[in-house]
Amino acid sequence: MNDLRDFISACEQRGDLLRIGAKVDWNLELSHVAKMNEESLGPALLFENVKDYKIPVFSSAFTTPARMALALRRPVHESMCDLARAWMEVTTKDLIKPRVVSSGPILENVIDGDGVNLLDFPVPFFSKLDGGRFIGTAVTLITKDPDTGWTNVGTYRMQVHNGNRCGVQMIKGKHGELMLQKYKKLGKKMPALAVIGGDPLVFLVGSTMAPFQTDEYDIIGALRGSPLEVIEGGLTGLPMPAHAEIVLEGEIDPAEFMVEGPFGEYTGYYSGEPSPKVFLNVKRILHRDDPIFWACVVGRPINDVNMIQ
Repeated sequence: MNDLRDFISACEQRGDLLRIGAKVDWNLELSHVAKMNEESLGPALLFENVKDYKIPVFSSAFTTPARMALALRRPVHESMCDLARAWMEVTTKDLIKPRVVSSGPILENVIDGDGVNLLDFPVPFFSKLDGGRFIGTAVTLITKDPDTGWTNVGTYRMQVHNGNRCGVQMIKGKHGELMLQKYKKLGKKMPALAVIGGDPLVFLVGSTMAPFQTDEYDIIGALRGSPLEVIEGGLTGLPMPAHAEIVLEGEIDPAEFMVEGPFGEYTGYYSGEPSPKVFLNVKRILHRDDPIFWACVVGRPINDVNMIQ
């Protein structure tokens, strides 16, 4: 399994994917349909006809143990306890570093400058009290430590502010935030990539805790049993998965903020008030031909984030 498309195909082959051809509104309706499906332990969903867009939206990826097992390359009959045990057994042994390559599907479309528009993608408005549309729910943010070169793959929610800016909720003490503070002391902006789609393990590993100074790409390689192919970003030099669906390449200024939030969290509650947070200034968008947008619906369990936690 190389990417999100392989995962979707694997779900479909075992009758665990529902393609929805009826038109569904990105504004509240898509998230409602997905949430009702998840609460009934339904299949993964591929919304193929999203209002105003030709790009499909994938959701409900990990809301059953069987689909979690598929993503982890494990037998589908294994329980969540079995999967957790296997994860620890693999990731506490030899890790496998990524392989840098010069080409891959993510380079099929490269958009710069005035062509950058985050709302060219079917970004859902999930819940009625949300602060806006959130492009980053099934997302990983790639950053690098300016002192050691350690690459971090982390998951932080991302709200669209305008065509080229999206907020990043970097919780204090998280590895990405620690790196950001280093850039602040240096008086520099932090290069960053936001990755949507690709091997499901990228999102899974980016959403979990890893030891300080451990490169999550190496953990992903161990779980895959082979190196993850990455391409160095033309603007940032940061490694992006070669088989990602969408990549937002840019930088975060630790001294600039925009009001972000709130957002309905995976617990089923809103957390905090709208507040100033840093944002990713997107200078380039890369995407595959006919990209698939991946979204995690939140709210009370069961949901993707709840299963990962």
